[in-house]
Amino acid sequence: MAIRVEVSPYLASLQVGVVEIQGVEISPASNELQAFCRQVISEVSLHCQSTTWEQQCQEVRQMLRHGKFKASGRSKPAQEYLLRCVTSDGALPVINGPVDLLNAVSLHCNLPISLLSVGKCSTNLWIAHGKIDEQFVFNSAGHAIELTDLITTYDRSVDPMRPVGTPIKDSMAGKIEAGDSHLVAIVYSPKSDAAWARCQKAAELLADGMVKYCNASNATICN
Repeated sequence: MAIRVEVSPYLASLQVGVVEIQGVEISPASNELQAFCRQVISEVSLHCQSTTWEQQCQEVRQMLRHGKFKASGRSKPAQEYLLRCVTSDGALPVINGPVDLLNAVSLHCNLPISLLSVGKCSTNLWIAHGKIDEQFVFNSAGHAIELTDLITTYDRSVDPMRPVGTPIKDSMAGKIEAGDSHLVAIVYSPKSDAAWARCQKAAELLADGMVKYCNASNATICN
């Protein structure tokens, strides 16, 4: 089943990497995956204070800035939240194998990534700026994120299109849970050669890791 992810022509600063994952197991991270996560934390800890790292962060924030949306405070991109977890707690959040892998890859490549259940969304996705006053719930407590002018992934198999993911947080409507086996990962990348190289690396690590660590039957890079 082919994943179709299209980007609005108005998102001139964005390019994406897409990975379709099939037959994956939603279970706790294996010892091997935990070791991979620790390795990423160790490597990132060595250079996260560098000028290059900060330039990468600034480039991602600039990619997100549009209209009313400012990539600051609680609206910083997801990988910056992950870095705060590492610097404050010495570890990444522990959720389940696929999410733990995604978080490690996002941190490693310094790029935000959405991970969505295809069964809850669809294979037909559209990425555009969020509409005025649009929002979605992102956690079980019912907290919502404002989507106005934020880069947003939509499920366009329904009318009107339904927002399901962003480079900040993903919606509860699209989040994976036990029983999901068909997933799609979307790596959000600025349009530069250096960022695209990191985006391609992220897609490769996700595709390989979903098979190696999460028992996916297949993981295909779609672009």
